[in-house]
Amino acid sequence: MRFGILYFTCFLAFISQPTYAIKVTGLYQAVVSVSDESTQKRRMALKQALGKVLVKITGDRNINKGMGVTSLLATPGKFVQQYRYRQNSNDWNQDKLAYELWVQFDEGALDAALKTYGVPIWEKERPSILVWLVHKKNKDRSFVGIEKGSEYLNILENRASARGVRLLFPLLDLQDNSKISVTDVWGGFTEPILNASKRYQANVVLTSKFTQILPTLWESDWSVYFDNQVVNWTSQSDIADIVLEEGIDELVDKLVSRYTQTEGQNTEVIQLLVNDINNVDEYAQTFSYLASIQSVDSVEVKQTTPNYILFELTSSRGAEGVYQAISLGKILESVEDGDTSEYRLLP
Repeated sequence: MRFGILYFTCFLAFISQPTYAIKVTGLYQAVVSVSDESTQKRRMALKQALGKVLVKITGDRNINKGMGVTSLLATPGKFVQQYRYRQNSNDWNQDKLAYELWVQFDEGALDAALKTYGVPIWEKERPSILVWLVHKKNKDRSFVGIEKGSEYLNILENRASARGVRLLFPLLDLQDNSKISVTDVWGGFTEPILNASKRYQANVVLTSKFTQILPTLWESDWSVYFDNQVVNWTSQSDIADIVLEEGIDELVDKLVSRYTQTEGQNTEVIQLLVNDINNVDEYAQTFSYLASIQSVDSVEVKQTTPNYILFELTSSRGAEGVYQAISLGKILESVEDGDTSEYRLLP
């Protein structure tokens, strides 16, 4: 038995809190191990590197099976901006694969090609994910932290990186221990989990109950808290690594479904009213932030008053994508009971 996934959804109402997203870097870069620097091996490696990058920038683990993407993978050199060889850092495999090929792809060219095929691109600003991992060994249950059980955390981090997201891990210090226990995570007690997680201001909270239930069977029960809901599922495999990797894959699948547009969008003009801008520095901060959003093509100021500034944005990915990107950040906050396009600048 390789793995199995079962999940169900139930809704919660928990207190809103300031959260922050992570602007992921390195999405258009990939590293591939190669045995030599020959042209033939480089061509194969470039195709593999492009496949890795496509997964990261779309978040879709099956993207390389798509019809349109197949033609992109056939000519990866068209999108290469630069590459270089370096010694392989995997000492255990030095004899077979002595080198690594680092590749940087052209962001603009690759985005344009994907747009041609109607493939949605995930914003660089992505949800921050806090992970509480509990491992059961024999009858003992304990948190897996940075200083203990780093092997399991490395597996989670590597898979998350391959899918284009970043993970946060709790400090598990006195402050954490005063608010949450292993029993809280094992029992799925929502209130202490979310209360302890507020400290880290993450958009998403992921918990895992990881155990070897049989000599040849590993299992993990997962729960993810985001968008005022909790989703639960189980992954199983005869290999521990696969259980952890499948947990991350299932999580990212859900986030991609939530935060990317599945249908093509025409260029849309969006008016955004931002309150509480009191000086030139705050204006510059707001303008710069709006211009940095990946789905925003241009920003103009349409009106200024002592109380607010009205910005006009153009986006080829639609208003919903812009609103979602803003909701992940900690720069602007939606005005309660206001219009969907009314925000205030956070202090």
